[in-house]
Amino acid sequence: MKSKIIITVISFFIFISWNTSEYHSSNKILEEQIVWQGIKRTFLVHVPKNTNSNASLPILFNLHGGGGNARQAISATFGRFNRLADDNGFIVVYPNAINKNWNDGRLASSKPGQEDIDDVGFIDEIIKHLSHSYKIDHNRIYTSGISNGGFMSSRLLCDRAHVFSGGAILAATLSNDYLSRCNPLESTSVLIMNGTHDKIVPYEGGQVVVLNKPRGKEIASTKDLIEFWKSSNNCSSTAEVLKLPNRKKFDGTTVRIEEYSRCDNDVSLALFKIVGGGHTWPGGRQYLPRKMVGNTTREINACDEIVKFFQL
Repeated sequence: MKSKIIITVISFFIFISWNTSEYHSSNKILEEQIVWQGIKRTFLVHVPKNTNSNASLPILFNLHGGGGNARQAISATFGRFNRLADDNGFIVVYPNAINKNWNDGRLASSKPGQEDIDDVGFIDEIIKHLSHSYKIDHNRIYTSGISNGGFMSSRLLCDRAHVFSGGAILAATLSNDYLSRCNPLESTSVLIMNGTHDKIVPYEGGQVVVLNKPRGKEIASTKDLIEFWKSSNNCSSTAEVLKLPNRKKFDGTTVRIEEYSRCDNDVSLALFKIVGGGHTWPGGRQYLPRKMVGNTTREINACDEIVKFFQL
């Protein structure tokens, strides 16, 4: 019985649900839907306050983890992206996956993949839909996500580098199967934030582990993913390394930043190595006990770093 309860809670990279109303900024969260592949698909949209009607707005997608949903993605970050959107003037989009899991390219690893759900096409359709309602800056569209949402963001950068100017990948990499087929049409900026003590997505690669059981085919290590994008973007071979001061010793983590320069077309590439960090969103909720998902670093806030990295 205990095992069933835990599976219900964690499912597959799950983020548990909280009441999110207290974390919304004062602007309304719009609930929208489109039909894609004959299925009604839904997503939430936060439009910044006091937007100049003549201004072209950047878009930041935030993809929830497996077993989660769009509202939980807002709550997991304390609504921080929405506040930053109001301050800086960009749209935030929180899509919902089918059966709470993205078809992120890990072959036969999740039900959506087996059903041939085209989540890449779904994201394309959201952009088209928003273009009818808002003046969009198509040169400044970005994706972010954690866990299953991070894997999905990796896939989007492989398949739609000509659409996405960059992506932030948290607690995720890409399956070895998909990495071998990843062929971006353009250079794109990539930010990776992974914890060295992730209990679910191993920093060194291998197999994803859920409830102490390996699941699916092998995934790339964080190092291999950085090496891929370093080569794809033709960046400098060595990184400029910055170790942040350990100001929050209670959280059991430190942060090491590796930034690669001289990439093609002035794109950026960086790794935030969360030493001691777990399967968590930096600066976000400790959504499950540490013994299950590891430490949440308080040294940085991932939302702030993502917005700064993409200059939103």
